[in-house]
Amino acid sequence: MLDKLNTTPLEGIRIVSFGEVLFDIIDNEPHLGGAPLNFAWYASQMGAEVALLSAVGNDLLGNRALNTIQNSQIEPLIMRSELPTGVANVCSDGSFKIARGKAWENISVPLSVGPEVQLLYFGSLAQVSEENRSSLMTLLDRKPRSVLVDLNLRDDCYTNQTVEDCLYHATILKVNENEWNVVSEITGIDDPETLMRQKHLNTMAVTKGENGATLYSATGGIEFKTNEIDLIDHTGAGDAFSAVLAIGILVNAPPAQALAASCKAGSIVASKKGALVKLPNDILHAYQQIMN
Repeated sequence: MLDKLNTTPLEGIRIVSFGEVLFDIIDNEPHLGGAPLNFAWYASQMGAEVALLSAVGNDLLGNRALNTIQNSQIEPLIMRSELPTGVANVCSDGSFKIARGKAWENISVPLSVGPEVQLLYFGSLAQVSEENRSSLMTLLDRKPRSVLVDLNLRDDCYTNQTVEDCLYHATILKVNENEWNVVSEITGIDDPETLMRQKHLNTMAVTKGENGATLYSATGGIEFKTNEIDLIDHTGAGDAFSAVLAIGILVNAPPAQALAASCKAGSIVASKKGALVKLPNDILHAYQQIMN
């Protein structure tokens, strides 16, 4: 079980992560992931109370996923479905082919998820089904204080309307450079700060892989350039970035500090094998001085 950062200022900070739990199939080997799970994994390490709202099948992969989640710091709000557990086939060029008709496309919302949620996290992929779109609206109707949308666009799994809906509901938006180009094309807005004003975003992050990221907030835009790393596996790196950024925002960390910690977290995950790794103490305690 992962050790949780024991700091009282995070007590009562509750996050709900909504969406897909699936296995990436790489060279015929299943690796547990899905952006909402990865995000929950890292946000819980940072000390937040994190519930993961998803669904898996009554099958071996579903059992494996539940076992891993139950032995972490994540609160599993995981339904069991007659549909099989989700999978995504990872191609040699790094692209994904996501299998449809899987358990994660039919997520229901328990009554226990109420208005005390400080942050709701979701992406575009979970919105491919009408059932999930309805569940997401139920969560949004319960008025979480902040909504972090990590767009995570996947080919053939989103529409222009999906992107517009994400922008409408988000208070915090995270995209990579390619996703920003898509957002710009759909909205006709080519400046992040203009997008923030028109879509009423509080914060926006654009990640740039090995070139770091840019963070936009009420005080303007700032950049952070990451140190060169030995890239092993970028899977989960963006989700770690989002999780550490979310915690920084929730504890009112200065934007430059939150951006630096988030970029470092993403780099560390990219230098390790697999999407779910243990963050080092300097990341876990990145906001310690603020919270004390």
